[in-house]
Amino acid sequence: MGDRGHRDAADRCARGGHRPPPGATPTEGRMMRRTGSTRALTALAVVGIAAAPAAPATAATPPDDDTGRSWEVAVASLDLARDPWTFSGSLAFLNIDDGSLRQTPWSDYAPSALAYAPDARTLYTAGWVGDAEVAEVSLFAAHDASSGDVLWTSTISSYYGLAVSPDGSVAMTARDKIDLATHEVVSFEPCVETVADQPVDVAFSPDGSTAWIVCRFWDGGAPSQLRAYDVATLSLIDTIELTPEGTGGITDVLGGIAITPDGSTAMLSGAWLRSVEPFINQRALRVDLATGTVASIVTAGSIMLGSVSISPDGTRAYLSTQQFFGEEQSALWSLDVATMTLAASSPLENYGTYPIVTPDGAKVFATGYGPWGEAGERVAGISAHDAATLAPLGATPLPGAENLTVTPDQAPVARLTASEPNSPVTFDASASTVEFGSIAEYAWDFGDGASTVTTTPTVEHEYAEPGEFTATVRLTSSGGTSTEDVYTGKQLLRNGDASAVATVTVTVPAAVSTKLPPTGFQGAWVAIVGFGMLVAGVTAVTRRRVQHGREGA
Repeated sequence: MGDRGHRDAADRCARGGHRPPPGATPTEGRMMRRTGSTRALTALAVVGIAAAPAAPATAATPPDDDTGRSWEVAVASLDLARDPWTFSGSLAFLNIDDGSLRQTPWSDYAPSALAYAPDARTLYTAGWVGDAEVAEVSLFAAHDASSGDVLWTSTISSYYGLAVSPDGSVAMTARDKIDLATHEVVSFEPCVETVADQPVDVAFSPDGSTAWIVCRFWDGGAPSQLRAYDVATLSLIDTIELTPEGTGGITDVLGGIAITPDGSTAMLSGAWLRSVEPFINQRALRVDLATGTVASIVTAGSIMLGSVSISPDGTRAYLSTQQFFGEEQSALWSLDVATMTLAASSPLENYGTYPIVTPDGAKVFATGYGPWGEAGERVAGISAHDAATLAPLGATPLPGAENLTVTPDQAPVARLTASEPNSPVTFDASASTVEFGSIAEYAWDFGDGASTVTTTPTVEHEYAEPGEFTATVRLTSSGGTSTEDVYTGKQLLRNGDASAVATVTVTVPAAVSTKLPPTGFQGAWVAIVGFGMLVAGVTAVTRRRVQHGREGA
């Protein structure tokens, strides 16, 4: 979910023969299509504009026929076999569970950055259109996530960076704000010191009110900055210089940005100190967004051009290193966010890879090279890793694979019924559904102060007193999603929703005992008392009869 700087683009061009993308200047009236040449783009623009805008949904309301499907890793890839002056590429979707891969290719569009809508029904991309005869157009596109087909497009000023707000109403590139309901684009210059200044990447705060933009300054006279913009007004509200404590020098940042789910910390990749160390000794940065304090961890003989991804609990940051000198290998890294130390690493030959962590925090996917071809030849593809150890779990060949994102997990939809209000009461949530994975946990509150947690959808509860009680069940999916969102700057990882909770009211009547007398000592005591009462009653009746007899005499 990160973005490329100019050096990353140049590296890609060296590998694939593509030219470095020129400055993003929009050409009016140009839109894309799924197949065909860019000469037909203008005609298709009419079709794209005529499509009715649809407001993005945020609540998880899965249809019955797709309950329990698998997450997918969405991949933006370039077609490196084509004419290097023609922008072409594809979207690929990798099923996380069975490893199947489906692709949607275009002959005239190259997607770059990508991010999902909160409800996982729409995938947004930022890329470029053009060939040797038509000037490049930076383009924002909305795709049907189930097929990859284009739903609508808008011309933008830059495809660097892409983030979708937590509520799904707005998307931003490093230079554009896109209203996802009206498709209106507002372009602005967040880094305006010189003509050559470049916004590198963008991320939203978890509440969606602030856009954090990484600015780098090409003249080398000032350190890169992290600038906060009010999303509603696009006004500058804060600036943090990205110079790590105790280092000095001018910091240049080339990589991506992500935000911890609590909104307190930004993690950045690809920083280096111009006046202190060579370009190949790059750093990852941790920025305290409240105080502006910057900490770092440095690589040795490596660069970091790709994105950074943060675990759902906010404790780990994943990024990659490209090794150029020394004995160490290029690698995938896992950093402890709190201590800025290396928690785990795994060798991975890469080209500024884009790691992404799954919503449950269990796996990390990244792009790289490996012996993944049919005959064991070295090819590009998507590698899977255990998130805790980064141990390789497998790989899928995909030439040209670059940027990645993952399907947001969705909240379960809870449905709850109760049996007849005799004690015990049976509560049943088996009609509940979940869009991805399964329902992992049922948290019950019976309304009388008692509660329990189960992994099964039914439970019995005995009420000690009569009365009216409201029982509640809260569901959690196998991806960890319940009522709370988890957002890490680019898109939701977990789309929490109130649909995960259901209630039912039961009225428990006063109990009428139909049980036999208890056994044992207490039973004997009850029998004795009962017999005594019977004898006393007979005696009383006998005395009355005797008295009546005497009076009659």
